[in-house]
Amino acid sequence: MKIAIRIKVLLMTIIGFLVFGCTIEDGKDLNGPETASISEGVSRPELPQVVSGILADMRDRLNTQIDVISVVGRDYWRHQSSDPRWTGDLMTGVLDDNAFYLTTPYAARYAVVKECNLLLEGLENTTTDFSEAEKGAIRGFANTIKAHELLTVLNMLYQNGIRTDVADPDNLGSFEGYDAALTSILGLLNSAATDLATGGDVSPNTLGVSYLEFNRALTARVAAYQGNYSLVLSALDDSFMDFGGDMYLGAYYQFAAAGSDELNQLFFAKNSTGANARIAHPDFVNSAEAGDNRLDKAVLRTDGPLNIADLTPGTHDVYIYESNTDPVAMIRNEELILLYAEANMTDNPGEAEMAINVVRNAAGLGPVVPGSVDEDRLLYERRYSLFAEGHRWIDLRRFDRLDELVVDRAGDNRVTQFPIPQNEGQ
Repeated sequence: MKIAIRIKVLLMTIIGFLVFGCTIEDGKDLNGPETASISEGVSRPELPQVVSGILADMRDRLNTQIDVISVVGRDYWRHQSSDPRWTGDLMTGVLDDNAFYLTTPYAARYAVVKECNLLLEGLENTTTDFSEAEKGAIRGFANTIKAHELLTVLNMLYQNGIRTDVADPDNLGSFEGYDAALTSILGLLNSAATDLATGGDVSPNTLGVSYLEFNRALTARVAAYQGNYSLVLSALDDSFMDFGGDMYLGAYYQFAAAGSDELNQLFFAKNSTGANARIAHPDFVNSAEAGDNRLDKAVLRTDGPLNIADLTPGTHDVYIYESNTDPVAMIRNEELILLYAEANMTDNPGEAEMAINVVRNAAGLGPVVPGSVDEDRLLYERRYSLFAEGHRWIDLRRFDRLDELVVDRAGDNRVTQFPIPQNEGQ
């Protein structure tokens, strides 16, 4: 459903591409009456439309965002005959600070942050008789989504940092370094969790889990990035983690073919041509343990290998999504179980081993040798469990192991972080 706020965000995103400077505008020239009415005081009838709009806009440039991180993390090669930068810049490591692979996901994520800020502003200005619990639900939703979007940008820019305070476009907060930004994001999540615990879910919720469960799952991810494993474990206690549950239980972006809704652009049919393809990195295929059914995410090309950009001929297509309406995970049970294993690996190795074996059993593999769960084991399981979901590059970087990424051609290099966009004023 493309409602008024959706149109506004598209306009803001276009403006962002042209005159960035984090000018995710306050929108005096862009905002129509509908948007102005939201910031001046959100009403009860407007609320579900605003929430739906935010959830819809989280999908903007999702395919570019995941492709970029998957290419630099050597999950797969992305080939598009009309744009050589997929096999050029992103693999040579010579990054353009004004290229689509940076500016479009950056703009899209901050556009959603802006929507959340408009909703929060509208909540403060409202004359609607929302109860305190309802206000808590709205604040909790908005701040949880803000935290998610900011974390996505931070994962790309890493030590270059991000702005976490963009509520006032005339007085933007300064760039915060990686550690400080993680702390700010965690603060948003913790504040939102308190509100959600009081207020419950704001409607609608299309994620597949409650907003509080999503919040706590995301908190566990952030805490792992900080190395705060006691917080990982306490957050997981309040999440949707389930050792006996489906590995794919979780929070998802939803897609549909109906009307003017959005399709999942991460779907490509098998045997994609050189015009537009995602080819599983040969090292992913060749390094898999025998019998690991997670390798099914890379499907043998029955039309033969694909030759692209002087790379080794690609033999396997990435095939995680079977249609262009399949949902895409934001965070799911398999990751949470692996976060549990990571958090217990040093102080409670028996629990770590139990969790690893839960994941391996789901993958059709036998248990690990007792006492063998270590960083190598963890990274192997995360690589195959979370293939092409945007984790491997981040994982190797946070464990200081980026030098393990394969260099495919002479002149290729490994990317550590993306630059601040060229027109982003500091």
